[in-house]
Amino acid sequence: MKTPARCMRVLATGTLAIALMWSPAMAQNSRIVDGLVLNLGIVPAEVALRADGHRDAHPANPPSGSQHLLITVDDRNSGKRISDAEVSVEVTDPKGHAEKKPMLHTQGGGLPDYSELFRFGWPGEYSIRVIIMRPSAKPIETVLKVHHAI
Repeated sequence: MKTPARCMRVLATGTLAIALMWSPAMAQNSRIVDGLVLNLGIVPAEVALRADGHRDAHPANPPSGSQHLLITVDDRNSGKRISDAEVSVEVTDPKGHAEKKPMLHTQGGGLPDYSELFRFGWPGEYSIRVIIMRPSAKPIETVLKVHHAI
């Protein structure tokens, strides 16, 4: 028999997964770079903080306008999820202000991912530069564009 707490965790994880699947950012930001499949998902921080694997990794009360950026990295040939990378992201807002952070090693639904909170304070196009560093490999870098509406 499942406990109520376990049922709530499963429900929260499922909600996050559905939000990420239907997020316009996720649909528009999947890219293959040097044999890796990179996926970017963006949801409001409040949505992500309801999910196991993310709730404990981020502050309970994020700043206003915070968005949860989630990156998954998979090997293109094997389909295997990459969990040994160091990923950093630099978000540049429509006014030119840049914020760079190392992504946290998190997990959603038992699968490894990388996530962090960034403030999206303005409507418009945001540039998201992703840098992936893996052991014994050259760094991989790509830039994704996201249109944010408030």
